[in-house]
Amino acid sequence: PWWPQWAGPRDEAKGLFARLINADAAEIAHARSTLEAESNIANGLEGHLAGGNVVLSDLNFNPCIYHYMMRQRQGLDVRVVKSRDWQIDMDAMERAIDADTRLVSVALVSNVNGFVADVAQLSRLAHARGAYLYADIMQAAGAVPIDVKAMGIDFAACSTFKWLMGVKGFAFMYVRADLQQTVLGPSQ
Repeated sequence: PWWPQWAGPRDEAKGLFARLINADAAEIAHARSTLEAESNIANGLEGHLAGGNVVLSDLNFNPCIYHYMMRQRQGLDVRVVKSRDWQIDMDAMERAIDADTRLVSVALVSNVNGFVADVAQLSRLAHARGAYLYADIMQAAGAVPIDVKAMGIDFAACSTFKWLMGVKGFAFMYVRADLQQTVLGPSQ
């Protein structure tokens, strides 16, 4: 078969990316884009999201916001928190994240203006209310230090064509090990 030719480089790339973000290689999967990976994560969280809400910042990548707006049409409660002075308004995020929040989605570095979010604080807010944190690390990986464990990131995704100097059409997806096949199941 043809696939053994690329199995070694694939596994090496997963290991290198895992090391870059302080994850285990078993927590890394491949996708075609950051948006596809976030969509796959949301699909895998379908049961978990049911009856709850998703909170995101208006500094997220616009197609990712649109992705949640389409889910809102299907009944998902989506709360887009407006930025203040081109920064994530942490007080507004804290008010938006409640006991029914299932997922907080944020861009670690915004493509809108380069704002670097305090994802550790957002993670603490999310986790205190029983929610998980997804971080779009597309604009950060390769330029800004990322430690998914220290930052409290539960899910993340990153295409390779920005600071990783890779190609379009290839991305990494991170899912914390203990959430695999428990909270996050196979996409429908």
